[in-house]
Amino acid sequence: MHAAICYDKENKRTRAAAAKTAPSAYRKTANPRARKKGHAPHGSRAQKRKNVRPKRGKKEKTMQIRIARTGTNAKEKATLFGDSIPKGLYLEGNKVRRIGRCAVDTVAQTLGIEIENRSAFGMTLAKCVEKGYISDYIKNAGDGDVAVFSLGGNDCDYDWEKVARDPFAYHTPRTPLPLFEELLDDTARALKKAGIRAFFTNLTPISSERYFKNVISARADGAEVMKFFAGDVTNIARHQESYSNAVTKAALSNGFPLFDCRTEFLMKPDMLDFLSDDGIHPNQAGHDLIAECILRRAESLSSPRRAEGTA
Repeated sequence: MHAAICYDKENKRTRAAAAKTAPSAYRKTANPRARKKGHAPHGSRAQKRKNVRPKRGKKEKTMQIRIARTGTNAKEKATLFGDSIPKGLYLEGNKVRRIGRCAVDTVAQTLGIEIENRSAFGMTLAKCVEKGYISDYIKNAGDGDVAVFSLGGNDCDYDWEKVARDPFAYHTPRTPLPLFEELLDDTARALKKAGIRAFFTNLTPISSERYFKNVISARADGAEVMKFFAGDVTNIARHQESYSNAVTKAALSNGFPLFDCRTEFLMKPDMLDFLSDDGIHPNQAGHDLIAECILRRAESLSSPRRAEGTA
């Protein structure tokens, strides 16, 4: 104990000696200007207090404050281009059913924003481009508008009856992958040039077995279709994954945020419990999971700004 006390006294003498030769920022400065408000020495208590960030409340409260500061009471608006999944639809046999609570509705209600859902059953990115849906939107988008794209699940689909008639022939999906990638890049560049903020969602995973048994085999000769996949039903999911990867690549390479809902599903050990019996559409639990994923980016989505346009 005696040795410790001596060491402490020596330390004090050493620190006192060092303070005399240290830069003024580390001791009480004689410069009256530095004592004025706004000129606290770097590392001082005043400076530390100045750098402390105020605690935030819940996300919803933060978003309301940010919206109020824009000087408008109007709801934030997002326009969604998608297929049957963001529309809240699924297949039950040959009938199209609607989910009880769609992820899009949950997000809109939670954030208090307006989402114009332009999704449709069977919609493809190729059709959105061909019909001018995207170009018309870009032309008429206002300040603060944000676009969300959730497409690709139908672009990668095949005409299964045609495949079954000649499984060894060369067949292409509704939108061949190279064309899909090109359309994604063209869309992203057009949005960026127009200065429109946008979000992309990758594809939620599918169950090859359920899709083959309950959808493909109900429309065509399953045994013949299986020859097209070289007898391996899991090739269906791998084919769909390539389109999801294309969305991820296009979004990130063009500087647009990505809603990675796919990973949320894949990380679930009981992933099949989040899919409907058709194997391709999320059930109610799946829609709730999608909503959770999107709400993690809620602050970005709730206060959209037009991005800087590029040539």
